[in-house]
Amino acid sequence: MPTTDGSERRRFRRFRFPSIIRIRDGERAHDCRIIDLSSRGFRARCPRDWQPHSGTHFAVEWHLADIIKLEMQADVMRVKNGVIGCQWQAHDAESAAHLQRLIEISGLRKQARERELQALKTQKAQAQK
Repeated sequence: MPTTDGSERRRFRRFRFPSIIRIRDGERAHDCRIIDLSSRGFRARCPRDWQPHSGTHFAVEWHLADIIKLEMQADVMRVKNGVIGCQWQAHDAESAAHLQRLIEISGLRKQARERELQALKTQKAQAQK
């Protein structure tokens, strides 16, 4: 995205959503801990034995409490002190809808968030019947 100077950057609201994502780098898989996420991307802490380089493209699998599974693609934009900043790339419509709903849910109070997660679980169970 073009900018007029280095300080002018587009910002997306980020939400804390503590969980683990699995990053597939070729044949290998790495479990990383999500720090925060937005509709545009995520930040995650990588395992000590694996550190991708900026520009790396990979597949992401995110299983949320056995409720939903998101499968997306991401590019590494920044790497610093074991933390990667990634931008979402290709993802299917269902994963995009789930991601958006998770972001909305993460902004709710604890009781409302738990109700919404239970509703997601119920919807998934009904869809599988």
